[in-house]
Amino acid sequence: MSHDSFDIHYTVNVSSLAGHLIDVSLHINLPSNEGHELSLPAWIPGSYMIRDFAKNLVEVSAKHKDGNAVEIRKLDKQTWKLAANTGPIEVCYRVYAHDLSVRSAYVFDDFAFFNGTSVFLALKNHRDVPSLVTLVKPQLAPCDKWRVATTLPLANTTKHHEFGEYQAKNYNELIDHPILLGNYDAIPFDVVTPVKQTEGVDAQHTCQFELILAGGHRSDTKRMAEDLRKLCAHHFALFDDTPPVDRYLFITMLTGKDFGGLEHISSTALLYSRDDLPSLAQADHMPDGYRTFLSLCSHEFLHTWHVKRTRPAVLQASELSQETYTPQLWIYEGFTSYYDDISLTRSYVTGHESYLEVLGQTLTRLERNAGRFKQTVTDSSFDAWTKFYQQDASAINNIVSYYVKGAVIALCLDLHIRMNTQHTKSLDDVMRYLWQHHGKKDQGTPDDIIHRIVLDDMALPLASFLQDALYTTKELPVAALLNEFGVTLHKRPRIDGSDLGGKPAPRVAKNQFGAAFKAADTGVIITQVTENSPAYGAGLQVGDQLIALDGWQVTTGNLLSIYHQFSPSTQVTLDVLRHQRLKQLLMSVEAAIQDTVYLTVTDQAKLQKWLPSVKS
Repeated sequence: MSHDSFDIHYTVNVSSLAGHLIDVSLHINLPSNEGHELSLPAWIPGSYMIRDFAKNLVEVSAKHKDGNAVEIRKLDKQTWKLAANTGPIEVCYRVYAHDLSVRSAYVFDDFAFFNGTSVFLALKNHRDVPSLVTLVKPQLAPCDKWRVATTLPLANTTKHHEFGEYQAKNYNELIDHPILLGNYDAIPFDVVTPVKQTEGVDAQHTCQFELILAGGHRSDTKRMAEDLRKLCAHHFALFDDTPPVDRYLFITMLTGKDFGGLEHISSTALLYSRDDLPSLAQADHMPDGYRTFLSLCSHEFLHTWHVKRTRPAVLQASELSQETYTPQLWIYEGFTSYYDDISLTRSYVTGHESYLEVLGQTLTRLERNAGRFKQTVTDSSFDAWTKFYQQDASAINNIVSYYVKGAVIALCLDLHIRMNTQHTKSLDDVMRYLWQHHGKKDQGTPDDIIHRIVLDDMALPLASFLQDALYTTKELPVAALLNEFGVTLHKRPRIDGSDLGGKPAPRVAKNQFGAAFKAADTGVIITQVTENSPAYGAGLQVGDQLIALDGWQVTTGNLLSIYHQFSPSTQVTLDVLRHQRLKQLLMSVEAAIQDTVYLTVTDQAKLQKWLPSVKS
């Protein structure tokens, strides 16, 4: 296939590592009597926040094939207008790529990563036109061993992992395949899945996977590939249908401490700490950091069905130029957050004890979130653009996470369905319904889709539960439902600020303080204050520099130990610097509240109806 057969052709080259620059030339072979409009998206699917990717474009120009300049002017923050022309036209621009995240673009000497939403200008009225992408190998010293990791379809004779030509059938496909350039490790594994045939003939589907690790590591890749294989096989079995992908990449950028994931049509971009991957020396146990990595992979891979194909109707028509609001994110992120953890146990990568610990941590996050009494989960979904994705210090008091509460709602719904159908159905049936009736048919879901499935199709008496869970701030019946499956929910005070919950504790905090803090040159800086806590009642504010408690200088290491020496109902003084003025506050000491959850199994037989612990 020649270049001339494509009316839109992008050539991409990393031109500077130190400058974090990507050079792009866009060849347009489509004449326009009015002049083409070019634009970049304002946000990327899966991350509901206006990010204005066009702000990173520099030196935008255009010229005819003969080299003469074509007038190009900017219409708004993300749109450019070319003068009328008969073509062909070449538009040249640079992208400043210095956002180390899964959402944008980043260039440095270890690797270059970018999403199409940051790099590929779209032609208005031509978003359905096929395009060609030529990836040029950087002619820079550290890049001699660089390769290409992407699921963007190949063109011509280019092979996987090679620089060369790739293609997309339309703009939406073009921006749904992130691209990593670098010297990385590629760990392959296959998953073979039985496929139902209408004629009754046995068949199999093989999906080729690769775990891409860029940035350097010392991990046990054999173990990782085997665990991921089990997880992916579980997700294929969950939907009980021919998988929608033949090749899938876990594109992982490794750093010292970062975390992130973003789903795509046949890949995911991940950002993770290399130190939390498993080493050969840890083969006999499951490190917490590795368990979290597997959960992240599980989450993003499940999105292959549940977001990338099954999704709210309003998101199907979005052009990514402005916010698109939906109250359904609790379904898509919440349900996925429930399955990401439980799937580790259901695929026998971890035992049910490990899952119950993680579930206890999820319930702890919700328990400590005072905002659950102010915001419903559907409002949280709708307001994701301005509240969830732009959190400030007041977030813990004013908003609830549709990830966390959505996951707990999914747990409750799963247990409710099992109980009301004598364990013949579960939330799995809801997921399969969503796939068969919406995702597979490319039909977006209405806002009341869960009501339609659970109340109408399944005919279950759960209207009151759904009303309370989705449209009120009432507490969820977690403890009662878990008890029906042989699990007892316990609450205790936290140990300290690093206590995530999920486990019993030999010692706990004596008193409740009510504020989070970080180190300062002298004392500590207050970063968060929880409503109805002693710190809140004393008037402690975010940004205050707390230098002494009852006359004793404080640090991050001794503040709580000093505070816990006092008995409840006594009063202590806080010496605070606020806007360069010294203030003294009076705080009443209060006993620690029980805001930390852990779970214990009291009936193994009942638990087996929800969490089988032995592979049959």
